[in-house]
Amino acid sequence: MTIGPPLAGLVRLESLLVRAIRLCLGVGLIAMVALNVINAIGRYSGMMSLVGADELLVYGMIWIVMLGAILAARDRDHLSINLLPAGLSGTAATALRLFIDLVTLIIAGFVAWHSAAFIERIAMIGQTSMGLAVPMTVPHAAIFVGFAGIALVTAVLLAADLYKLVGKAETRT
Repeated sequence: MTIGPPLAGLVRLESLLVRAIRLCLGVGLIAMVALNVINAIGRYSGMMSLVGADELLVYGMIWIVMLGAILAARDRDHLSINLLPAGLSGTAATALRLFIDLVTLIIAGFVAWHSAAFIERIAMIGQTSMGLAVPMTVPHAAIFVGFAGIALVTAVLLAADLYKLVGKAETRT
C-alpha cells in the first residue's frame, strides 16, 4: 500500500532533509579527518600545532552523532530489542510500531524542548568555550537539532504507519 496525497509532500520534504543530513555528515567527517591529520603532522613534525583543533573535533563529533541519530531513527535502526516485533506480523506489528513511534516522539520532543530552554539560558549568560571562545550554544544546539530531527522523522513514520493501519481497517470493512 502506498501513502496517500496528504503525506506525499511531507515524505518528499523528509527525503530532502535526509539527503542534506547525509551530505553534512560526509563533509563533516572529511573535514574532521583533514583537521586531525593536519594537526597531527604539524604537532609531530614540530612545525605547528593548531590551537583549538581538539575542541573543534569534539564539537564536530557531537554534531555528527546527533545528525546520525536522526538517520538511525528514520531507518528504525536505533537501539531496540526486536524479540516482540520479530514475532508479530500484519496489523499487530503495525500497532506496535505505532506505539514505539509515539513513545519515541514524546521522548524526543521532551528532550528537544528542554534542550532549547537550556540553550536559551546559556546564550543569555554568553558562555563560551575555553580554547576558541566558541559560543557554547553551538555544541549544545546539536542536542536540540538531533532530538528535534528525531521527533520530526518519527512524526512522519507515525503518520505513515497510522495511514497504513487505517487503510487496512478500511479494506476489511
